[in-house]
This record gives sequence, C-alpha cells and structure tokens, in this order.
Amino acid sequence: MSRLSESGREEVALALILWKDFKAEGKMDVDIFITATKLADTLGVRKQFDALLPKIPPMRIEPR
Repeated sequence: MSRLSESGREEVALALILWKDFKAEGKMDVDIFITATKLADTLGVRKQFDALLPKIPPMRIEPR
C-alpha cells in the first residue's frame, strides 16, 4: 500500500465506502461502519476515507 499514489489511495478509500454501503444496504449500520474504518486504518487510507465520506451520499447498491 505504501507504493500507491494519492489517487490510488483515494480509489481504495472509495472502494471501502462502496463496500460499506453495499453491506449496509444504504442504511447506517454501526458495526459495518466500524469495520470499514478499521479496514481503512489497516490499509493506510483513513485520511482519504474520512475526506471522501461526506462527499458521497449513502446509497443502496444492488448486485446485477
């Protein structure tokens, strides 16, 4: 992860946000949110995760 550019870190953070919304079905689920923030910490993208979170509204993502 240390070799990722800033835009690569933002993409990983975005993927975590989308994963969170997919798992929570667009609702606020505290356990899933905590898991997503812990993953962001572990992957070293917490700063990007926190910056993107208010910009992306919660959404319900349905599999095709």
